[in-house]
Amino acid sequence: MLNFLKDGRVVFAAFVIFMVIGAGFGVWSGRYDLIILDQISDAENVRSALAAMTPEQKSAHWWMTLVLDYAYPAAYGALFLGITWRFFGSAGKWLAIPAIVTVIVDVIENTIQLVLLSGDESLIWFKVLMTQIKFPAFLLAALIALIGLGIGVYRRVSGVK
Repeated sequence: MLNFLKDGRVVFAAFVIFMVIGAGFGVWSGRYDLIILDQISDAENVRSALAAMTPEQKSAHWWMTLVLDYAYPAAYGALFLGITWRFFGSAGKWLAIPAIVTVIVDVIENTIQLVLLSGDESLIWFKVLMTQIKFPAFLLAALIALIGLGIGVYRRVSGVK
């Protein structure tokens, strides 16, 4: 599995899929004028966002979460993990931890959002907790991947292996 994710073509494909899904969020949320729950990490703001949504918006957000937001962690996870394992050698297994945490937490958050959008608001506290973990872990994983890309560019330009 690691060798598969480290392959340059897989990393590139993951990047393209990551970007397409990211654009899809913009199109989908714009089409339905959605408040994106993934970006809210305060319980009262989540309650307010849910209360402000029409039934059509809740349905659109539910489907967006199911169709795009479950695929998103797979795309950025493959991208971040592939880059980290490709360019950091044996340290990559440890540096990959933030990406793995982010993917797991994002999938949990998505599942909770489906419940919230279906009308059960009892898990808002857990959604908020997952969001508060997800964003710092995502940023750290992205930073590690960017550094890995920098290492890869340096090796390519300098000829260092």
